[in-house]
Formats: sequence, structure tokens, C-alpha cells
Amino acid sequence: MQIFTQKETVTPRQRRISELKEELKNCERLLKQTEMLFHMTVEEDLIEARIYELKSLAKVRDYLIGSIRQLAQAENSESETVLA
Repeated sequence: MQIFTQKETVTPRQRRISELKEELKNCERLLKQTEMLFHMTVEEDLIEARIYELKSLAKVRDYLIGSIRQLAQAENSESETVLA
């Protein structure tokens, strides 16, 4: 007996959201690693470098979160328009 299921198509926007979420996971992993390295660093010049890295990764994380939200809102608006 074979069961047929309707295959849901993934829009380019949904695919991009998934890609951004994966990038966000990687960014958060890098942030945690950099925080660990920061706490282990004793050299003054390296401490400044770690702070720069942390701030840079935080900016990337904020950008990714904003992009995901924006695309998700557009996706929701589009699906509501289709349903109306």
C-alpha cells in the first residue's frame, strides 16, 4: 500500500531564511568560541583584538537576525495576501 503525500514547495525566500538561520548558528558558535578565548587571553594587544572580534561578530549576528525577521515578515505578508 502506497501513501501519497502532497509535496510542499519551498520558495526562494524560505530557502534564504534557512540559509540565514544556518549562518546565524555558525555566528553564535564563533561568538562563544571568541568569548572563551577572550577570557583566556592575558596579553594586552590580544585582549583588544578579542574585543574587536566580539563586537564584529555581534554586528554580524544582529544583521542576520534583522534579515531573518525581515524575510519572515515578507513571507507571512505574502501568504496572508494569498489566503485573502
